[in-house]
Order: sequence, then C-alpha cells, then structure tokens
Amino acid sequence: MANKKNFDQYIRGDVDKKDIDRSLSEIYQDEGGKRVNVREVDIKPKRNLFTRIALVTLYVLIAAGIAAGAYYWVISRDADSSTVDLKISAPEELIANEPFEYTVEYKNQENASLADMQLTLVYPDNFIFESSTPSPSENNNSWRLPELRQFGSGQVIVRGRLIAPVGSSNLLFADLNYRPSNITSEFKKSSSLETVLISSGFDSSIVAPTSVLVGQDAELVVKYKPQEKNFIEGFNIRFAELENLEFPKNDYGEGVAMLEPGVFTIDKIGEAERELRLKFKFKDKKNDKEDLRVYFEYRPDEASKNYAFEEQVFSVEVVKNSLNLTLIANGEASDQGIDFGQTLNYSISYVNKGAQAMDDVVIMAVLEGEALDWRKLSDNNNGTVTGRTIVWTKTEVPALASISKDQEGSIDFSIPVRTVNEASLIRDFEIKGYAQFAVGGKAEELSKENEANRSNQLTVKINSDVMLDEAVRYFDEDNIAVGTGPLPPQVGQTSTFKVYWKISNSLHELGALKVTTVLPNYVNWDGKEQADAGTLTFDEQSNQVTWQIGRLPLSATNVEAEFSISVRPKPTDINKLLILVSGTTLSGTDNQTTYNVSQTLKAQTTKLEKDDIADTNGIIK
Repeated sequence: MANKKNFDQYIRGDVDKKDIDRSLSEIYQDEGGKRVNVREVDIKPKRNLFTRIALVTLYVLIAAGIAAGAYYWVISRDADSSTVDLKISAPEELIANEPFEYTVEYKNQENASLADMQLTLVYPDNFIFESSTPSPSENNNSWRLPELRQFGSGQVIVRGRLIAPVGSSNLLFADLNYRPSNITSEFKKSSSLETVLISSGFDSSIVAPTSVLVGQDAELVVKYKPQEKNFIEGFNIRFAELENLEFPKNDYGEGVAMLEPGVFTIDKIGEAERELRLKFKFKDKKNDKEDLRVYFEYRPDEASKNYAFEEQVFSVEVVKNSLNLTLIANGEASDQGIDFGQTLNYSISYVNKGAQAMDDVVIMAVLEGEALDWRKLSDNNNGTVTGRTIVWTKTEVPALASISKDQEGSIDFSIPVRTVNEASLIRDFEIKGYAQFAVGGKAEELSKENEANRSNQLTVKINSDVMLDEAVRYFDEDNIAVGTGPLPPQVGQTSTFKVYWKISNSLHELGALKVTTVLPNYVNWDGKEQADAGTLTFDEQSNQVTWQIGRLPLSATNVEAEFSISVRPKPTDINKLLILVSGTTLSGTDNQTTYNVSQTLKAQTTKLEKDDIADTNGIIK
C-alpha cells in the first residue's frame, strides 16, 4: 500500500513552476538559443522526382565504389598479374638454322598457390620447333602446368632453330593463364622476346648482266662460300617473278638441279667458294628495266615449308633491237670495282638479231670519268678519239661494212686508271660507260638520246687508296739493332729479324681488313708481336701469320704491326739467297664502293731489300 500511495502521489503531485517554465523555454528555442515566433510557420519545399533519382543514383555509385575497393583490398589484390613473374631468355646472337633454346621462366611471388595454369607460346613465323621440356600438352606450343605453391617457380625449355633474313625481327609471345587458389577468377600474365639473326652462315653474291636482249639467253653467276660457322648444308635458289622469264634446261653439274622453272637446288655448300651459272631469258619487253628478285631458301624436310634466309634484288635492262651491243670490262658485263693504277680491259660485243643484214655500221664507246688516263689508251683498231668517246667505222673495223643475220663480233681496247699519286686530281671516283651504234654510216645519230641503240651501262667504282708496305729489317729506321745473330746469316747459327707491316688509307672506310703471309718452313716465328689495331696471331700448323684488323675508319690513316722471325741456315743453304717472307697479301672490302680490295707483295729475302743500314748481299755463309 505504501508503494501505491507513493505512485499516486507522484502522479498527482505538484510540479515546481520553475521546472515547467524551463521545459517550455527549451521547446520554443532555436539551435542558437533564441526564442522562435510560434505564430509563423516556415514550410520547406519538397525535392522533385528528378532530384530524388539523381541522389539515389549517386548513393548507388558511391556504394558500388566502396564495394569494389573493398573487393580489391580483401581479395583481388592477391591476384594481380604483377604477383606472377614471367620471363623469356634466348642467346643474344644466332646464325640461321643454329640449334638454340628458348627458356620460359615463371615464378609465383604471393602467399597463395596458383592453380589451372596454362602456358601458350606464339612462335616467330620462321621458327622450327624440335622438342621441349616438359613435352607440350597440345600441339607444340601449349602446356598445362601443375599447381604452383606459394613463392614457387618453374620453367619450360623449347628447342628449335630460326631461319630468317639477317636483321629481321623474330618475336616470341608468351601467355600464362592461372587462378589463385583462394578465389575463382582467372588471370593472365604476358611477355615477349625479340631475336635477331646476325648471319646466314655463308657469303653470297650475284653477278648479273646489266642488259639482256629479248629472246636471247643470258647468264647470271651465283657465288657462295660458307663462313666459319655455318648450319645450312644445302639450299634452294628461287626467282620470284616468272611470268616473263624462261629458264632453259641445262646441266648444272653434280649436286645442282632445276626442280622447276626458276627454282634451283644445291645439295651441299662445300668448303671453298663455288659458282653457279644460271641461264635465263626474257620472253618479251614489257618494261625498260626489270627487277629480278632472288630468294635463298632452306627446307628442313619434305613436310616443311621453305624458309627464306636471304634475298637479293638486281635490275636488268631489257633490250629489243636488231643489233645487240654489250659492254664488258675485265671480263664482266656488270658493275664492279677497280684499284688505282689498274687497267680496264674493255670489249664491245655485237650480234645482229634482226632478219636483215645491217650495212655501214658505226659503233661508239662513251667513257665518262676523270680517273681514266687517256694518254695510255690502247686500241689496235685505232678508233677516232674525241673527248670522252671512241668511234669505229668500217674504215677501222672492216667487219662493220655489213653485219649479216646472227653474225657477231667484238671490238677490244684498254685504258688504265690513274695511279694513287694522282688521286688528288680526281673529284669523281666513278667511271661510267656504254656503247652505241648507228647504221648507214650516219655517225650523227650517235649524238642523239636514243636508248634503243645503246648497250648496257656499266659503272666501275674506284676503291680506296689503301696501300700495304712490308719491310724485313735487322736495324730499324733509327739505326738501332732489332735483329740478332750474324748478318748475313751463317750455317748453324741463328739470326733474327723484325718484320714491319704498315697500312695507309685515306679515301674510303674499309671493312673486313686483314693481312696474311705464310712463312717458309725453315723460318720460325719468334714472337715479340704488336699491332696498333686489331690482333696479330700465328698458326703453328700452317705457319701462317694473320693480322686481323676488321673495320678501318678514315680517322686511322696509318696503322702498323710488327713481329720477329728467325732462321738457322743448313749446309745446303750455303751461297743461297733465302726468302724470309713471301707473298704477303692484304684483303678487305671498300665500305663505300662495296667491292673487294686486295694487294699482294713481292718476296722479302735475306738481302733485306728495305734495310739500307744493313747493307748486306744476303748470301748465306
């Protein structure tokens, strides 16, 4: 009862007036504590439908972003492709058809293991697959890999060969698909590697005529020689454009055959340089010049395709007239190089391919080039020289009075190139020439621009002024003894000498430059070698000394090398002059003309021809 009494009293109890006033005051105050006017009502407008939709969309996007971030942070960050390392490696330098390996390495760099792993490779077009470790699961380029534990790694090794043109790009692509074991999503890691071939393994060149008469057989010469490292035993030669070409049947010798028109096979390259002479002719004249494209190809087996590892293109002028003229220099009807001081032996061959005889023919040779020494022209027919031309008529060459159908003949003459001492007088180091004809004694026709009556144009480029000087000395140029022993040499006693080589060059940059000599079997290599450039070596088996220089830039106008030799005369050598160094040769390539340069020196004897201080007759005592 006491509780009820207290409760009733609480319900009916008087409330303190101050408490009531304070409560009402709080109700009618704003947020700043000021009293509000309850007699006025401020009604805020409601948001329209478009605003509500925009707000809802914004809230949804914010929620999605938060969810995506949470997913990435909690789950996906462990499955980023950066958590897997994929690398491809292969040799940096390869030769065509050389066996090699691609090594594909993969590594798991996260805590979670990787499952459902599959590696797929896309090979270069010119890659020949041979085997792999492990073996492929599908075809020859796909592997299903076992589960990779955390921080684990593995590799796939692919063995094969590349056959492609030198310098071409060969790209290998790799894709690794995988699934982290803690999620269901799949991921992919990719990588690639470019491989470039540095050599085909052999040297080749094509010597072709610069002009061909329609319907007449012409010949081109394919020269080839294996390099020190070569992985191609045999190959095919294929002409790309055959529509206007014919290849007559011919016996090309052992190991060479024509598989089909325009395709020739060579069974073996061999060791020495070889020549393949191929006959061809044009059916018609469709253009003034035809570009002939020749591919060198290798076919691993009957089931494989042909892999082109070299391509050469050369232009041939197509001639269609009655009198066919061909200008030849030093036995070749194609462009070539020549050294200072050498002689150009020209020949103009002609043949009447028309149906009728040609009467009173005039033939002219045009030779343009400052390097020719016209003072030393040699012409047995005594043609008329005017400026840079030589003209022959029936007066000088009686056969030109009438050239019957299919009759042929030639006019020969020679003219030397200026010596290296006159190089400073020359501005243009090219000699261009062609022959031209007219009939009916009309020499005035020769001055007209009429390519129909011209021969091929032949360009001769002058190689650099490279010179090799060789001296065998007992005393150097400062009168200091660099040799030992008796002078002249004596029987049973050893005498030593120093061999000096000096190369000078100032016109063009040279490449693949080297000097070689083979010492007589009674001359010993005594070492003490040194060279300004390149390397100087001695082969005991062949007794050959080689100075391998390689590239010689114009900045190196003079380079020198030296080495010592010794000789111990036998009783049979008494009263003889012994050869110490014989037939030293310089060889290389002129990097501007692209033609070979060479020089062969005379023998050096115990007379020490270039040692003025020694002053000996060199006779063995």
